[in-house]
Amino acid sequence: MASNDYEISCFRIVRSGCVIPPALADEREDAYASIERWSEAFNSGDVEQIVRMYTNDALVLGTLSPGMTTKSDDLRAYFKAAAAAKLQVRLGDHSAVALAEDAVVIAGFYDFSAPAGGHPVVVPARFSFVMVKKDGIWKIAHHHSSVRPKSPQ
Repeated sequence: MASNDYEISCFRIVRSGCVIPPALADEREDAYASIERWSEAFNSGDVEQIVRMYTNDALVLGTLSPGMTTKSDDLRAYFKAAAAAKLQVRLGDHSAVALAEDAVVIAGFYDFSAPAGGHPVVVPARFSFVMVKKDGIWKIAHHHSSVRPKSPQ
C-alpha cells in the first residue's frame, strides 16, 4: 500500500478516489430494485405488499405525515390513506452508497401525483431509504420523504 493510501474496512481509498468492489456495486443495484418494487406496490395500492417491504422496526418520516411512524399498524394506516387518495409515484434520479454487503443508502427524487378535478396534481419530493438485507431480501429500515423545495428564482 502506498503512503497516501488508507485501508478502511473492505474499501481501499486512494488520493484519486474510492475503489468500490464490484460486489458492492451489485448490492446497490439490487437494493434499488427493491425501491422499484416498492414504487410498483405503491402505484397499485397494495398496502400489505408495501408494509411487508419494511423491517419490523423501520423508521418512516412520510411526506404527508406530521410525525414519525415506527409501527407496522401505523405504516399500514399511512399507506392505506395514500391508496385511498389514489396517489401515484414516479421515481426520478437517485444515487446509492453501499455501506456493507447488507446495507445500502439510496437518496433521490420522486414525484407524487393525485387526481384532482380531471387533472393530476404533481408534488415533487425527495427521499432517502436505508436498505438492509435480511435473510437474502432487501427491506426498508428507514424511509424519509419530504416535499422538494422550489429552486430559488
